[in-house]
Amino acid sequence: MRRAQAAIEYLMMMAMALAVVLFTIRTLQRTASNASNQVTRTSEEIIKTMSERIDN
Repeated sequence: MRRAQAAIEYLMMMAMALAVVLFTIRTLQRTASNASNQVTRTSEEIIKTMSERIDN
């Protein structure tokens, strides 16, 4: 009985660790995507501003 209980506890710990890893990976992907979008928007604003200054 104790072996079965230990095996189940081990599997539960592995499942929880996997859940934490997946949550962390998803959060990092979302953060990277948001950063990429912000860089793109900022670059476009810089290009627009520089074009306006050159035209004037």
